[in-house]
Amino acid sequence: MPAFRLTLLACILAAASAAADEPKKDEEKKGTVTGVVTAKADNWIEVKADGEEKARRYMAHWRGGLPKDGGGPDKEIVAKIKEVPLKARVRLEWSFHERPRVEKIEVLKKEEK
Repeated sequence: MPAFRLTLLACILAAASAAADEPKKDEEKKGTVTGVVTAKADNWIEVKADGEEKARRYMAHWRGGLPKDGGGPDKEIVAKIKEVPLKARVRLEWSFHERPRVEKIEVLKKEEK
């Protein structure tokens, strides 16, 4: 009987451990950062968030399937990234789908010259 209890306890602990190791679903990973733009290109932007030591890169979502089928970076977000000047203070809403993706970006303050 003690061996049965020990086996049962081991199974319960293994199941609890497996449940704790499950990664969060992608749609649950999202947030908002406020910080300064440190770098950018056509379809990504790097923002150094307040209190962070290192900037993070946020990509535009991919829309429309394969490139041969007309797919590519989200045109609306790409246009907004192009409008944002370097060293501007921004608020960026993001979600995680394979990597951090821009949902919305707003310029709070442009760099003063």
